[in-house]
Amino acid sequence: MTSTRFWGYDVQILFNELSLTGQFPTQDAFVSNGLFPFVGVLKEMQGFSTLLLKKSDMWNKMITPTSTLHSFLINNAFRKSDEVRRLKSAIADLTKEPFWDTESKQDPDSTYLLDGDDIWGSSPAEACERDKSVVSFISSVASSDPLNIIRNGINVPLLNLTCSGILTEYLWANDRITFELYLKARFSGGKLDFSKVDEKMGFSGIQSAEQSLFIDTFRRFEELTWDQIFTDRGLDYKEYAGIINKSYRDIKTHKFRASEKIRCHGYREKDSFFVIGFETDHKLSDKG
Repeated sequence: MTSTRFWGYDVQILFNELSLTGQFPTQDAFVSNGLFPFVGVLKEMQGFSTLLLKKSDMWNKMITPTSTLHSFLINNAFRKSDEVRRLKSAIADLTKEPFWDTESKQDPDSTYLLDGDDIWGSSPAEACERDKSVVSFISSVASSDPLNIIRNGINVPLLNLTCSGILTEYLWANDRITFELYLKARFSGGKLDFSKVDEKMGFSGIQSAEQSLFIDTFRRFEELTWDQIFTDRGLDYKEYAGIINKSYRDIKTHKFRASEKIRCHGYREKDSFFVIGFETDHKLSDKG
């Protein structure tokens, strides 16, 4: 894979106000069922160079049959909750300009149909003219992925982010992020930690053809329990008898394999395996 660096480039993702239709029965249901996954997507966006664009009337959209997003955010019962704080913080961090509708890119003579209704002037319509990506709340007619918009008779599928993980996979599949950034985003918070990879055994030494082997192995590693990892013949998880380098002389390190000659080295701390580096030529393993 040839990675296209996109640092400094803003992936424009629009806040889909059409995904708020009063579909949540109560504000508590909105927090637990709607806000939690939405904030998860925004947190994922913060790990990349993304720009969140919103329409000026988004705060007036209904989250319940009787409550708007704005009234919810200023409600004393919720305004100090962790999820509301995360929402406000993420929106502030991801937003670099007031509202996209101050400078819309939509053609006034074009039609944008969603389920037969013309949604000209909406964020999904605007997304057709930008990076074709929106972030949405769940459980609405505008929550499907892809979100298919018929622009002047031609289908325009929008990437619709309704839960975390979708954006990372999309950017990786479209060569928009490096192998290193993909691994750190994809496996963050799980059994694998890539924050301490040694540069001498690091990401730059992995060839494109080897990346998929590592990814498949890491996915399997994440799916298994530690007891299963210890006994899995494919992974062949074992203590490394040699010394990787002087920095780890006093640390018991382990290794597991991605192929007959490819290995991943690191050490376990509680339930996390901290990856130190990658071995693609079996030279280290020849010594232990």
